[in-house]
Amino acid sequence: MISDPRDNDLDVTNRTWLFCIAGVCLGAAVPALILGKAAMAPLFGFGVLCAGIGLIRSSERGADRARIWAGLTTPLAWAAYVFIGCLLLSAALSEHSGKALAIPVRVALTLGAGYLCFQLFLRSPLALALACKTVVATGIIALSIVVFSQYLPNASDALRGYLGLSTPFDAPRAYKMFASATICLLPIMIWGGRRLGSVWMGLGLAALPLTALVIYGNGEETSQSAISGVLGGSLLLVLVLIGLRLQSGQRRALIAGVVLLAMAVGAYILTHVPSPPVVEHQTPGLPLPDWHRQVIWGFTLDVFLNNPLLGVGPNTVNMVPGASEIVPGLNQEYIPAHPHNFVLEIASESGIVGLSALVTVLVILLKMLFQIAASGSSVANRSHPAAYAGIFLMGAFWTSSLSNFSIWSAWWLASFVLLISIPLAAARSRD
Repeated sequence: MISDPRDNDLDVTNRTWLFCIAGVCLGAAVPALILGKAAMAPLFGFGVLCAGIGLIRSSERGADRARIWAGLTTPLAWAAYVFIGCLLLSAALSEHSGKALAIPVRVALTLGAGYLCFQLFLRSPLALALACKTVVATGIIALSIVVFSQYLPNASDALRGYLGLSTPFDAPRAYKMFASATICLLPIMIWGGRRLGSVWMGLGLAALPLTALVIYGNGEETSQSAISGVLGGSLLLVLVLIGLRLQSGQRRALIAGVVLLAMAVGAYILTHVPSPPVVEHQTPGLPLPDWHRQVIWGFTLDVFLNNPLLGVGPNTVNMVPGASEIVPGLNQEYIPAHPHNFVLEIASESGIVGLSALVTVLVILLKMLFQIAASGSSVANRSHPAAYAGIFLMGAFWTSSLSNFSIWSAWWLASFVLLISIPLAAARSRD
């Protein structure tokens, strides 16, 4: 869904105020998760609405409209269409099609919103700058509030009492969801601060220790999925940096080795998760994660093996027979809500067809970021940090999603498409 950048002349129109509002709203959307998902939705939705109206009203010339529409016919766009089509087909054939059909609609709307964000930041340097400033400023405020609440609980409760809010406040548990979002914010805040310079660079770097403190949760509610996300983002970035220094043949060998290693690790995990039904006091086959999550993965794998082509329908794996049964010795359902693993979730709900389509989307997106990082032009040299931020974000988000929220969660998917659009647009822009 990427089009070639052109001369950015949209900011001189009388629609500039729409871009300003959109940039600020979109920049504040993910940090607003500190207040909950309901706080993010209006900022994201209103920002996308302003971006869409502004782009439509500002693209009065046929050439401008053609550039925006051209982005809808790129390989990434076609791969996204195929993925949505796979979800639609799986949903239509599902026994719970009413619930399942909501997912391809949600995915299409979220990706469409992400494309509008990308076009906004690509066409409007002002909106891009405002988004970077807003995400850094609001991100630091949100992180500081969480750290204060987690590590100074008495002072936090005293302040909440003074403000008339409920006390005591269990900050580590209340901010567990936000802890996962911080790993997506981190690379964008650091890169955004570096791009803006001056005091913004200091604020961006301050996000690093604050994020570490938030993830640790004062030792009471450490976010394991966030830690895995940081490791995944770091590993992917290191592999890309190594790949940039290799010849094409060596690079292909590195990619083949990484893919084979990932497949071997995945095969080991899948062959050691328990097959349903489990029995009480059964010995876990893996040291990590917790036993219930291993049971969930084993049940989901069994669903996939019984429905390998198109799955059982998006967001319906928890409705298959046996999913609501209680696991012996755990007093928990086999699948209480979702599989806590995006690979198993998509494989069981849209089959190998849907999973292959998503992998294609991610490979094309990663390849684009790699090509930007590998470019030697003077413009691209300035874009290298943006590409690195996007690469780290990809690794962090998708690694975290291996043991985290449902990939169909609107706020989680929207956070990714919004944040990835910022460095990607900056890397493609000439300004």
